[in-house]
Amino acid sequence: MATFGIGAKLKQERIGRGFTIEDVARETRIKPRFLEAIEADDFEALPGLVFARNFVRQFALSLKLDPEPLVAALPKPDESTISLPDPPARSHTSYQTDRRIQSGAWLVLALAAVIGAWVHFNRSGEKLPASPLAGPVRAAETLPASPAQAPPRPTQAAPVTPVVDRGPSGALQVVLTAHQPVWVQVVADGKNVFMGTLQPDETKEIAAMEQVKLVAGNAGGLTVSLNGKTLDPIGSAGQVRVVRLTAAGPEFLASPQPAPDPL
Repeated sequence: MATFGIGAKLKQERIGRGFTIEDVARETRIKPRFLEAIEADDFEALPGLVFARNFVRQFALSLKLDPEPLVAALPKPDESTISLPDPPARSHTSYQTDRRIQSGAWLVLALAAVIGAWVHFNRSGEKLPASPLAGPVRAAETLPASPAQAPPRPTQAAPVTPVVDRGPSGALQVVLTAHQPVWVQVVADGKNVFMGTLQPDETKEIAAMEQVKLVAGNAGGLTVSLNGKTLDPIGSAGQVRVVRLTAAGPEFLASPQPAPDPL
């Protein structure tokens, strides 16, 4: 990626305000190595162009700068050429075991949140897609099949959901950034635009004209930005939250109660 001179301006402003890289990292929840790469105009070190645009926006906002001129200096991403971050290396047996255990725990939590969200939306008259998850999940084989429909057996690992930059086409710009595995459903202006699990460091951008309704199965693992402003945490780890986002700000709705543990 070419050099755009963005990093020098951000670094000069940060030093002028007496902030360290660690100060900005705590404010934006962006890893220090990514912030250092931005200041060095080393955008090749970032996971992709969509991440670069979002990180630059958050960096500028933490320094009280207008982010739009800086973001505008970056090229607009082409969905067909967006690069996804490489999966982490898994060479050590014990590390693989720990990750499987951790993934299983988050899966149980996500499934409980999905069931609760399904009940909530059914009662409120909103229709959910037939499948509660974006792709096949390995642990679904251990769940008992319901009389109406047995869960399909997976044939391959769930694909990584590509992140699409929708641009400034709507009155609302919402950016979701996951720090832990988080199951989410997004309804923009009454239309379901996304439902699935965001992995750590994965970002999703949504544009709408009037409102965005968000259901998060692990609210503490998600950062929400509304029109360039990072909101306060919408919930704690493992908590299911339902939030309506409008130009006036966030409005917390009644959260669905998770169904009993299916295991």
